[in-house]
Amino acid sequence: MCKYSDIENIELQNGKTVREVNEEVRHEIEHIYAESWLKGFSVPFFGDDGSIYLANPDGSEDKVTLDRNTRTYNIIMRTAQPGCGRFAHIKL
Repeated sequence: MCKYSDIENIELQNGKTVREVNEEVRHEIEHIYAESWLKGFSVPFFGDDGSIYLANPDGSEDKVTLDRNTRTYNIIMRTAQPGCGRFAHIKL
């Protein structure tokens, strides 16, 4: 298995490097989160452990379960306080 540093400067068919494409994707994801937060929505994401979390507009995170029948989230616990979550760096 190769390291990211081994491939980040490879130029793709579209003329961009792997690093440039990753930066564009990161920027777009952050834009999606910011737009959702401005509308008052928390954004679900999967943690490294496979659990579902909600990234909240105040920069906090909640570990949740998803009830697929009612399409609702049930909060299990707060995992990051306001301003301390994984996506807290995103500015609205």
